[in-house]
Amino acid sequence: MLDTAIVGGGLCGLAIASGLAARGESFALFEARPRLGGRILSSDVATPGLAIDLGPTWYWPDTQPRIARLIADLGLTPFAQPDGETVLHLKDPNAQPDTLSAGPVHAGARRVSGGFGTVIAALARRLPRETLHFGHVLMAVVDRLDHVELHFLRGYEPVVVKARSVVLAVPPRLLEERVSFAPALAAPLRQILRDTPTWMAGSAKAVCGFERPFWRDAGHTGNAFATHPQAVLGEVFDASDEPAARAALGGFVTLPVALRESFKAGLPMLVRSQLVQLFGRSAERSTPHVHDWATETYTCSTLDHTPPDGHPEYGNRALRLSHWNDKLYFGSSETASYGGGYMEGALEAAGRILKELALDRALTTH
Repeated sequence: MLDTAIVGGGLCGLAIASGLAARGESFALFEARPRLGGRILSSDVATPGLAIDLGPTWYWPDTQPRIARLIADLGLTPFAQPDGETVLHLKDPNAQPDTLSAGPVHAGARRVSGGFGTVIAALARRLPRETLHFGHVLMAVVDRLDHVELHFLRGYEPVVVKARSVVLAVPPRLLEERVSFAPALAAPLRQILRDTPTWMAGSAKAVCGFERPFWRDAGHTGNAFATHPQAVLGEVFDASDEPAARAALGGFVTLPVALRESFKAGLPMLVRSQLVQLFGRSAERSTPHVHDWATETYTCSTLDHTPPDGHPEYGNRALRLSHWNDKLYFGSSETASYGGGYMEGALEAAGRILKELALDRALTTH
């Protein structure tokens, strides 16, 4: 029997697994996808050779010490988000954009060379290969008094895993919507799970690769906002690598989930058209790639199709407590008391759970 079973191979789950591996404890990590990272996904689909973050893109070292420390510990290379003093503002679909003096848009944000996928890969290298299990879709969690049973589907094959402790490093809403618990979770706890939005689950990002950062020739930073009702991209930024040897623009799609589905085939063309309006004809030399997180089964719940108006208040105390006599823990960034929704929050949640697991082990051995 495992000491600890971790469900979810995002940053929180991997950080917990890394900590348990360092302590020499018995554990295994189960991930529904065929890859690790969860909402962290770096891909060169838009620009071969340039991995662009399709999920989380930035961190702020002044206010997010955990992710900054992890990047340093892993020996990865951070760099400042290309920024400047001006930003384009497109407020009329039939007019040229205005140039505003807005100061640095990203407030000291940093990125990681090679994308945040390098963080995931580096953490995975710390883990014994036999501890990682892919394609395991969690269906049920059962309290057996002295241990917990996890019921998975691997393809069409049922798999049962037994562990003394279980960490569900999965967005709370997905657990409430798709996983059964026996005994059933108390109604107030289920409501808390349901009421906790999955950060960025209902969003979509567009990325476009270019041979060079042509927008800089005209004195543009790559930063732009579009506020007219027909806008496809609400915000655009420079997604190039640090030396700009490989250039890219990224942007956040403003269309709601239902419209994105309706315009799916034509969405890349609409993205390119808006970039041309912002930065000129050179922006035509790209095929935009749109990654829609709302279509990701293991990220977005039904309720998440309607994104929150702003950044939610995360870290509900009920999600930070252990349950089932210290056998069941809720992880994911949405359970963090600090940095909830961000990578910082995923690490905060991981640190909390690692401490609690260590305390529980100490108490059971005395």
